[in-house]
Amino acid sequence: MLKRIGATAVVSIVLFILLGALGRAMTPQWRVEPFTDHITVGSADTTIRATGLQTLQEGAYRTKETHIKVSLAHNVTVNAIVREPIGAPDGHPACLLMHGSGTGKSAEAYGDIAGAMASAGITTLVPDKRLDNYSTLHRDYVSSAHDYARSLEILRRWPGVDSAKTGLYAESEGTWIATVLTQEHPDIAFAILTSSPVVSGRQQMTLAATSYLTTAGAPDAVKRIIPKLTSLDLRPIGLEYADFDAAKYRASLTMPLLINYGVRDNAMPIEQGARLLMQAANKAGNDNVTLRYFDANHQMRTGSNKTVPGLPLEEHYTHDLEDWINAVAAGTTATGWATPMIAGAQPDQRIAAPLSTEPALVKTLSVLVGGIVLCLLLALIAIAGAPILLIAGMSRGPLDSRRFTGPLRAALCVNTVLAVGVTGIFLAYLITVVRDAIALTNDSTLLAEHWRGIVIGAIVSLIAFAWLLVECVSAVRSRRRRATDRPAHANPANMNDGRRDMAAIRSDHGKTGIGFGHIAVATCVILSAALSLALLAFWGLFS
Repeated sequence: MLKRIGATAVVSIVLFILLGALGRAMTPQWRVEPFTDHITVGSADTTIRATGLQTLQEGAYRTKETHIKVSLAHNVTVNAIVREPIGAPDGHPACLLMHGSGTGKSAEAYGDIAGAMASAGITTLVPDKRLDNYSTLHRDYVSSAHDYARSLEILRRWPGVDSAKTGLYAESEGTWIATVLTQEHPDIAFAILTSSPVVSGRQQMTLAATSYLTTAGAPDAVKRIIPKLTSLDLRPIGLEYADFDAAKYRASLTMPLLINYGVRDNAMPIEQGARLLMQAANKAGNDNVTLRYFDANHQMRTGSNKTVPGLPLEEHYTHDLEDWINAVAAGTTATGWATPMIAGAQPDQRIAAPLSTEPALVKTLSVLVGGIVLCLLLALIAIAGAPILLIAGMSRGPLDSRRFTGPLRAALCVNTVLAVGVTGIFLAYLITVVRDAIALTNDSTLLAEHWRGIVIGAIVSLIAFAWLLVECVSAVRSRRRRATDRPAHANPANMNDGRRDMAAIRSDHGKTGIGFGHIAVATCVILSAALSLALLAFWGLFS
C-alpha cells in the first residue's frame, strides 16, 4: 500500500510538471497590457464652433419624413427613411447614417439623431440593415459597404441636397463599414465615427472581454485565458470577420473627420483607437480631425453604462454633431476652428487592445471544442459500458464479473466522475463569469472562491489520474506475474492433480484476466481523464 501511495505521489509530481509545461506551450507569447498613452483634452466643454461662423441650431426647421425603398440587388430591397428640413435652401448638407451591430431597422434606429440633424438643416437617410447576408457567424463588411453606397447615391440626388456636402455617420461596427465606403468613394464630404473599435475584431474583443472580466471582478488567472481564446482561428465556424483588416481601410480617411467616444464605454479603445484614427488621417494628409469625449456609454446615452433601450442621448451630443457638419459644409478647415480639436470629459482607457494576436500550440477553436466533446463522449461511453460488462460478466458466473481489482475499479470510477464533473463545473464557471461580465456585475469574492474550488478540483483530478496509472501498471504486472507462475501443462502422472491445476488456472483467470470489453472501458476512462487534464492545462490550471 505504501509503495503505491509513494508511486502515486511521484507520478502526480511528474504529471504536474508536464501539464504545466503543456499549459505554457498553449499560452500565446503576447498578453493584454495596461494602456498608458493617455490623451489630454483641451477643454471639458464639447462645444464645436468655427471661427466667425454662426451655424444653424437644432430646431431651426420643421422636418418631413419620407419612407422609401432602396434596391440593393436582384429582388433585394430595404426600407429607408429620409428626414429633411422643410424650407431649407438648395445646396444644404446631407448625412447617411450607418448601423452598428444588430438588426438595424430604419424605423427603430437613429430617429432622435436623424430628426435632430434635419431640424438643423441637414437631410438624413437611415436605411434598414440588409440581413439576408448578415448573421452572428457571417458578416461581409465590403459587401455591406456596397449596399450602403446605394443609399448614399439616393441621398446625393435628393432634392435640395448638395452631393459635394454629403457625408457619413457611423457607430461601432458600422465604422468599419464606413472606412470601406470612404476608400471606395473618396469624394465623401465628411465622416463621423462614433464608438469605433478601430482595430480588428479579435483585437477589440480581447480588450472588451478583459475589461468586462475586470469589472466583474474575475481572478487574474481567468483573465489570462482571454488571449488563448481570442488568438484562435475562428474561420472553421465562419467568423472570418474577426480578422477584418481595419488598418488597411483607416488610410482612406482623407475627408474632415469627427471622432466621438463615451468615457463610460469599456468595450472600445476610446484613447488608443482615437490615436490610431488621428495618426492614419494625418498620414493621409488630413489634419481636419476633431475628437470629442462625452460622459456617456457606448451609444452616447446616459443613465446606464450598459447599452439598454430607452436611454436618453447625452444632452450636447446632437448639437455638437450638427454644428460640426454645418461648419464643415461651410468650408471650415483644420485651422478654422474656434474650439479645441480635442475636448470633453477626460477619458481613462485602462486596457490596451493588443496589436498582435498570434496563437500558440492550439491554433483553432475547433480543436478546443473537439477536445471538450471527445472528453465528455469517452466518459459517457465508459459510464454506459460499465454496467453492460457487469451484467454480461454475472451471466457467465460470479467470478467472471470481477476481472478488475478493487482499487483499479475504484480508480476508474473516480476518474470518470472527475473528468465529467471538473470539466462541466469549469465550463459552468466560465458561463457565470461571462454572464456577470455582460451584466457588468462585480462579484469578485464569489468568483475568487469558486476559482479556488476549481483549482482544488484540478489538483484532485491530477492525483486521481496518477493513481489510475499506478493501478493500471500494477494490474498489468500482476497479470504477467500470474502468467509466468502457471504450470506449462498438467502432470500426466497424476491426472486428478492436473485437472485441479487447470481448474485453479481457469478460476484465477476469471478473477484477474481482462477481456476486450474491459480494456475498451478502461481505455475510454484513461483517455477521457487525460483529455480533461489537457483541457485544464489549456485553461491555465497547472501554470
